[in-house]
Amino acid sequence: MSGVKRAFADIDEGQVHYWVSSAPVASSIPLIVLHPGPGTARVQVPLLEALSKTRTVIAPDIIGMGDSSPPPHEENNPPEIPYYADAVLRFLDTLGIETFDLYGSSLGGRVAMDIAVSHPGRVRRMMLGQVKIMHGKSHADMAKQHAPKVTPDQSGVYVQFLWSRLRDLYTYFPWFKRKAENMRKTNLPPADLMHIAFIEQIKMATTAHLAFAAYYRYPVEDKLPRIKAKTMVRGEDALALIPDATEWIPAMTRDPLTATAEEVSSYASQMVEFLDGQ
Repeated sequence: MSGVKRAFADIDEGQVHYWVSSAPVASSIPLIVLHPGPGTARVQVPLLEALSKTRTVIAPDIIGMGDSSPPPHEENNPPEIPYYADAVLRFLDTLGIETFDLYGSSLGGRVAMDIAVSHPGRVRRMMLGQVKIMHGKSHADMAKQHAPKVTPDQSGVYVQFLWSRLRDLYTYFPWFKRKAENMRKTNLPPADLMHIAFIEQIKMATTAHLAFAAYYRYPVEDKLPRIKAKTMVRGEDALALIPDATEWIPAMTRDPLTATAEEVSSYASQMVEFLDGQ
């Protein structure tokens, strides 16, 4: 991992863990990478390595995930996506970063679009790797089952659940519908890479559900038309809602940790071409 290194920054809630270019490029506007979930910025490291060759990249663990501090919360007053977006902005303020390019996918995409809508002057260009718009039963099923609250127990049943869910995330979509028609057309990643991803799952076991509950409550269709930053997006539904958006047909559909080096390189090249374009 010669292209990036780990660091921490202080905000009111505690510390934000992040990955950052080991050799920052002073002449380029920094690129902020917000990871999908259930996951952390660790899974993005191969992509960060590729991108760090041309620009400064910074990828925080979203609050409550990875090695970042958990959000303050009460059962009757859970955090919403604007809270997570504000935490990212306060983290960037700590680093002295005012204007930036922005990439987010899935959960990170929701946080990214909220940043772009609430602080349009800070985002130069934005890339949304995956924006799912769901309605009706499919939305209700995902909200209930995709990332449930996990409670540790002394017998370790919760550990088995986390491992099984991780395996099924790579095998089915959605992971909780274990049927032939829901199977992904790909093999499981090598065990050593699954181990890395599993360690990240353990770290956020008791707090990740808060962000995902917020994800499913977020009024994404109301927010997308309000995006003013020049945006490249994957997904026809989102493309139709974002003014003057550029369609993104990604060169990589797996996560960077388990994708091939060629896939990661091609995906990074697509991002760089958009960021450096007119």
